[in-house]
Amino acid sequence: MKDGEILLDVNTEEYSLNGTAIGITFIDISADDDFYNKPIRTELCDAKARYQKYVRRNGLPLYDLAKLHVDDNLSYGDFYKSLISMELCGYSELNIAVGSNYKDIFYLSIPSVDYMWCDFVIREMKEVRYKCLRYCQKLSFDEILKMGIKDRECVQNYEGLDLVLSFYSKGDGIAYVVSLNEAYFNKGSRFDGFNFYTFNNDADLWRFIENVRLRVERQTEKKSEMKQDTVLSLLVDSVNVSNKITLVFEKDVLMKDIAPVIKKLNTYGYRLAFSIVDSN
Repeated sequence: MKDGEILLDVNTEEYSLNGTAIGITFIDISADDDFYNKPIRTELCDAKARYQKYVRRNGLPLYDLAKLHVDDNLSYGDFYKSLISMELCGYSELNIAVGSNYKDIFYLSIPSVDYMWCDFVIREMKEVRYKCLRYCQKLSFDEILKMGIKDRECVQNYEGLDLVLSFYSKGDGIAYVVSLNEAYFNKGSRFDGFNFYTFNNDADLWRFIENVRLRVERQTEKKSEMKQDTVLSLLVDSVNVSNKITLVFEKDVLMKDIAPVIKKLNTYGYRLAFSIVDSN
């Protein structure tokens, strides 16, 4: 490992930082949702502070890439809490590996964003749809407003594709759900909610994802032909990232079941983000 490099390793029994065990997974991660006062966050933040002090004192370049390795039998909930703990300590670039195959590493970049009011509203709007991933074919604009999103102007002007992927157990198999904003593909259309598409096998799922990618490529070509102010174009592209996909799962799903999905999306070049289904 390089000087200052951080490796957080989380298995079902304990978690370690750079090879030194620092806590019990169930006590410090599984059983408590308090991210702010847990030993895992304290250790991560202290390690980052020590490294930054060392860099400043010696006039060295800052190496800010951290590593997260999780056991493939770890729950998604524990993975998500570990990831959030790293984010809260300022780790924004991560190499993540699941299970014993360290070759299947995926890179995660957590953007630094200064949220304006509409950004908070849109973030809340995105999260309300997680509650109906199993049941919806469409979550309309009016239904979103009825779910407590009060700022109509912020919501109706939303233009992002906002691709979401999830899955859940269904009988003896798995049902995959993809949600997106179809208005993204229709020039001049106002946001009218999110569509949901359910697939009972992964072959149909990946055919649909491939079709979305092709539609995005065509849409991107159309937008590139439009004459726009350069600064405005950069701002739009930075907010509406069409090659980003958010993975959303319930906390008890095992990482070994999620890992193949991550691997496939990684080969497509998607930028990944993670969120969790609120059980409340």
